[in-house]
Amino acid sequence: MAVFLSVLTAALFGAGDFLGGLAGRRVRVIQVLAVSHLVGLAGITAAALILADDFIAVDLAWGACAGAVGLIGLGLLYRGLARGPMGVVAPLTAITSAAVPASWGVVIGNDTLTFGAWVGVVVALISVILVSGERTGGQGVPPLTVIEALIAGTGFGFMFVILEQTDAAAAPWPIVGARLLTGGGLLLFFVARRQQIVPNDQTSRRLLVGLGVFDTSSNALFLYAADAGSLTIAAVLSSLYPVSTAVLASIVVKERLTPVQQLGFIAALTGAVLIAVA
Repeated sequence: MAVFLSVLTAALFGAGDFLGGLAGRRVRVIQVLAVSHLVGLAGITAAALILADDFIAVDLAWGACAGAVGLIGLGLLYRGLARGPMGVVAPLTAITSAAVPASWGVVIGNDTLTFGAWVGVVVALISVILVSGERTGGQGVPPLTVIEALIAGTGFGFMFVILEQTDAAAAPWPIVGARLLTGGGLLLFFVARRQQIVPNDQTSRRLLVGLGVFDTSSNALFLYAADAGSLTIAAVLSSLYPVSTAVLASIVVKERLTPVQQLGFIAALTGAVLIAVA
């Protein structure tokens, strides 16, 4: 169950990133974050009222801390995805988003992995490096984009570590805390500056609603995945989200990937299988 939830988290996270990248090409990144997080707040609050076994105030606070850290990562990620190519920016982010929580889980002694699982972890991390390879035409990724993507992934990694500190019975209330802080804070920002928060065009609004649903759902699913298994496995499998981001970018906006990047996708799936059967 943990593997299934982690892979589903990756699929939703990747789809959300794709929508965020498209939205970031139409409106400001801060607008993308504000609207999508407010949409997510409404949806996850309704889900928490139905699904949560318990309400623990301290877990709401943990969620707020995770949201603050994750907001930095999302801002940098969406800016990178808007500049493109999505099939490169997303995998770069995934490197550190997987490494941080995986390292944390092993260092503090909460997680132990079999040899086969460790092989899967290594293959999965190699896969995101391969997917980040040179683009068609010989153009590499700008250094600033690489740095921002790695910082974004670090933010996601620490967000996952913080969320793992919460009680399983309170899920998904921690995500409510995260979206309450980020969505509420960004709303106050727009109100204070007397700026319009919702885009005028219908396409942008639809992208942001979809983003809010996918992004918030993926965060909630990560809670359940980490609780059902281990932080390390949940983090590594969730880091495979660039696969769905790049596939959607290839189908919808016709981004072309090199043979090396395609090999990265095969490695990603291989890593997932090795972890799953270990």
